[in-house]
Amino acid sequence: MLLVVLCHAGVRFVSGGFVGVDVFFVLSGFLITGLLLAEARKTGGVSLLEFYLRRARRILPAAALTLLVTDIAGYFLLNFIRAREAVADSLNAAGFAANFHFAARGVDYFARSEAPSPVLHYWSLSVEEQFYLVWPLLLSLALFGVAVARHGSAARHERRLFWVVLVLAGASLVWSIHLTATAPTVAYFSPFTRAWELGLGATLAVGASMLVRLPASVKVMLGWTGLAAIGVSALLFSEKTPFPGAAALLPTLGAACAIVAGMGEITSRFSVGRLLSVRPMFAVGDRSYAFYLWHWPVLILAADYAGHTFTVATKLGLVAAAFALSCVSYALVENPIRHRVRSRSTTGLVVVVCTAAVLGTATVALAGIDREQQRFQGPVAGTTQTGPVGVGGPTSTARGALPTVIAAVTAARSGAPIPSRLEPPIGKLKGLGPLYLPAGECIGHDSSRTVATKVCRIGDPSSRKLLVLVGDSHAMMWLPAVLELAWHDHWAVVPLIRLGCTPGKWLAHHDGGQCDTWFRWASGQVQRLRPRVTLLAGSIDQRQTVHTRAALEGVVGAADRLRRIGTTVVIGDPEGLDFDPVDCLLSGKASMATCTTTWPTESLAPYDEVSRRVGTLGVRFLPTRGLVCFQRECPAVIGRTIAWADNNHLSSAYSARVAGAFRAAFLGVMATSTP
Repeated sequence: MLLVVLCHAGVRFVSGGFVGVDVFFVLSGFLITGLLLAEARKTGGVSLLEFYLRRARRILPAAALTLLVTDIAGYFLLNFIRAREAVADSLNAAGFAANFHFAARGVDYFARSEAPSPVLHYWSLSVEEQFYLVWPLLLSLALFGVAVARHGSAARHERRLFWVVLVLAGASLVWSIHLTATAPTVAYFSPFTRAWELGLGATLAVGASMLVRLPASVKVMLGWTGLAAIGVSALLFSEKTPFPGAAALLPTLGAACAIVAGMGEITSRFSVGRLLSVRPMFAVGDRSYAFYLWHWPVLILAADYAGHTFTVATKLGLVAAAFALSCVSYALVENPIRHRVRSRSTTGLVVVVCTAAVLGTATVALAGIDREQQRFQGPVAGTTQTGPVGVGGPTSTARGALPTVIAAVTAARSGAPIPSRLEPPIGKLKGLGPLYLPAGECIGHDSSRTVATKVCRIGDPSSRKLLVLVGDSHAMMWLPAVLELAWHDHWAVVPLIRLGCTPGKWLAHHDGGQCDTWFRWASGQVQRLRPRVTLLAGSIDQRQTVHTRAALEGVVGAADRLRRIGTTVVIGDPEGLDFDPVDCLLSGKASMATCTTTWPTESLAPYDEVSRRVGTLGVRFLPTRGLVCFQRECPAVIGRTIAWADNNHLSSAYSARVAGAFRAAFLGVMATSTP
């Protein structure tokens, strides 16, 4: 628990503190299986109803209270977009389906490009509850009819159970390693990639009668080795570590060693159990469930309300406040219900009250959010068009930027207010909209387990002029502009897009992932289709990180591969914003100045380097910076259009609005001979 909290508080030396959840999975598998085995030995079977009632008393009250308070706090502290997302997430968390929900949304647990959900941490609780739902049933079937008093077959059944658990855990581990390499977003949240961790704990519980007889000296060695393995994981792992996969073996095997070290009576004064048994550890351990529930929403809601990132010291202060809150809920809610509620009817009442409280609060909050959203409704442009917006209008100026962009930057410099009746309405900012959205099978995602997608012809499908658009979500954001161009000039368009497969992964042969495989597939499709032009676009982080260099090399390498097939044009990836436009525009202090990013000169280097390097390869470069920025300043609102859906993706409305300028730049590039 302490590792997880310190990691979430941003303490750098425990960047891998998220492994605390994996350690907990091993502990949970061990404890739950041990309790079930003890019941089976005593009564000859497992009462599923009683097990689920005990779990309900233990889990539901604290979880429901946290969700209820989070929804109320989110309603009053967050803007209506964030509040709606938080309430929707809380409903999935209440149904113990948060992990599936976040995986389906493609949420990257480690990503900080957008504000994380205040209930994101419920994914692990969902995995645990899914284990509780399935494992007791499997175990009761495996031990059916075992009654020690009448039969001497318990040991034989448990040996069989040991091998069953071992085989299931092994299969889950193999799947975890595979999926971590091929679909990391899904792998992180999937119960099937985490089952082996719980299964490892279950294996220890089944084999406890043998393990407890190990010599004290061996247990001492195992204990400290296990604790060291967990500590090394927390110190050396980071968001760059492919996880869970094979990397999760280090902390989980460490947890297994520590568990074995604690079996039986602790006799040695050198035992790791002496350290783990001191009173402060007990205090945190007793309240660890409540602490886990409270610490994350306290950190996230406070940061969202403040509108900026806190220092580590401030985060640690918030964590301390969360621990105080967990002590209160532990004393007033969690402990009384767990120890005093015994009957089935009373437990059923607790379940009904918890469910009604969460659903009722969510319903009231959503109704209030809908009323708030009505104040921001206006004419809808880029997200709901029923016909093309056209490609007319001004294209650029001698200063290299659109007049509307220069006007927006000028307004920002003068501190002008945000224009009224923005397009699209903030509540409908994200998504391409029906006009520009191809069929779902035409667009891939890194969570997909298949590499190939349906090859679709859109735009003017019957045209002999074919344009192929290749890339990630930053290719997707230009699709409205590309389609407007296609409709105007009668091009057929084939989008070969895989969301989440950023340029840094396109040619990453070493990672064993699907993005390199996908790009080879996409290159093969370009080879087969032989388009007149291939447009290539991918995300490049402007913040001069290791990821920026990998992405830059990916774009250049991909351009080099595609230009061998035919005419290739790389779409420039403009700098974007350093804040979320939704949060800025809905803040009480919003103005054109506060909702404009001014980039330092060094942040412009990746864009310029891509332009220079692809040019030396004989690949054309389509400049786009002037469509959204002027003199290092990038406003969130240009004209009356919200230009950015988030901090690095253009809104569909704005992509369509600049189609004329995009077309002019495309025609200019195509008219220019390559080096």
